[in-house]
Amino acid sequence: MKGFIVAHSSLDGRQASALVKDGRLIDFLVGSKRTDEPIPGAIYRGVVGHNIKGLNGIFIELGKKKRGFLKSSKGLTPGSKILVQVTNVSLEDKAPTLTQKIIFKSKYIHITPGKAGVNLSRKIKNEELRGQLRILCEDIIGEKPDFGLIIRSSCIGVDENDIVADVEKTWALAHAVMQDKEGETELLLDGASPEEYAWREWHFNKPPITLSGTEAFEDAGISEQIEALTHPYIKLSEGGSMYIEPTRAMVAVDINSSAGTSSSLNINLKAAEILSKELRLRGLGGQIVIDFAPMAKNNRKRLESLLIKSFREDPVETTLVGWTKMGHFEMQRKRERIQL
Repeated sequence: MKGFIVAHSSLDGRQASALVKDGRLIDFLVGSKRTDEPIPGAIYRGVVGHNIKGLNGIFIELGKKKRGFLKSSKGLTPGSKILVQVTNVSLEDKAPTLTQKIIFKSKYIHITPGKAGVNLSRKIKNEELRGQLRILCEDIIGEKPDFGLIIRSSCIGVDENDIVADVEKTWALAHAVMQDKEGETELLLDGASPEEYAWREWHFNKPPITLSGTEAFEDAGISEQIEALTHPYIKLSEGGSMYIEPTRAMVAVDINSSAGTSSSLNINLKAAEILSKELRLRGLGGQIVIDFAPMAKNNRKRLESLLIKSFREDPVETTLVGWTKMGHFEMQRKRERIQL
């Protein structure tokens, strides 16, 4: 089936959403296995714990025997109440990372309580449109707002009424949450579900086909592609193979060439081209170590350039660290998605 399809269904009892283009799965999201798990974007009223020497941070009690880790404890008093936001997915017995720099994300805008003023995405090039959007938002929030507002590039070509509705709703929500500082530890705003994330982050020039229900993935023709994501093995078109295997400490990526097939360099280039997509579909992040197929050192720059290009357009923040003395390539990827 040609064109875009957005499919909402479930996978092993978890909510799941898929983005399909011309029959190929290009993005995939799953919900948490536990309904009470702190997920990225969730905002809590927490209680500051006691400093633990050597941690370079502090634990924040979130209620119901949950806690998160705030990397800075400067100016915080044990027992005081603060608002914090979850920034990454926690792994089993590990606490999620928290921040006090809260951001409210929606389809057309982001609201930043700690940074006042109106800013526009650099991707909005048309100066006339930039002026119109600024005026549109300032008519709602005022010329000197107490919170910051970022106008997203998703506003391009959108009906003004849709933008106004989103600004009004998100602006009111942000103020209500940020003023709710009194009381016991509590979840004030949950993170986005797969369906909410799809609405917020997947943008189209024209409405896609939308499928929902237990057979949505089957109807979209992607059941086998989703099943393949549960296995480490990926066949490369150049004749080699790639294995992606998450461990507790890191994600290991192993790339192999086969005798009589394309050169190791071509296989490595193909792996580098699709790696960001494969990590994204599996919801993998954290420390990632890649063991490329053996090749001459003078080819590393070419391979690294392709990795930079591949990850540049990926929605998940990734830092390419570089080569180790043993010839592995390291990267750090934000754990902002729930692992498949």
